[in-house]
Amino acid sequence: MIRRLTLIVALLGVLAASAQTAAADPTNAKNATLATGVCGSAEISVVVNGNGVFTPGHVVGSTAMLIPTAFDLTFTFTPAGGGDPEVDTETSAKSHTPTNAVTCELPAELNTFTSPDGTFTLSGTVTGFFTPNS
Repeated sequence: MIRRLTLIVALLGVLAASAQTAAADPTNAKNATLATGVCGSAEISVVVNGNGVFTPGHVVGSTAMLIPTAFDLTFTFTPAGGGDPEVDTETSAKSHTPTNAVTCELPAELNTFTSPDGTFTLSGTVTGFFTPNS
């Protein structure tokens, strides 16, 4: 459990440092996490401020929000200089999925971040809906 928490905190720190290059205001918030997803044929960047299980994400470059209802995510940390990767998988789902739900892929190749400590990768899927509804 301690290793999982350490891995997640380290990943969030690297993602927060990487988020400073994005143009949206939410990326400047303390503990901001930036992730890139592919929703259908659209590639989007989402900034999450907070660490709740179903914390909404701000879609960079718009006023839209992605409200998650389910996720299946894998966090991987590979230490610099070698060593075995640490892998943590997190899944959760709300009991109701709205009819306008979309599933976004988070490809590892778009969500890999390198720091002096090692390489962090986020991959998986997030299902949710966008606000405002159109």
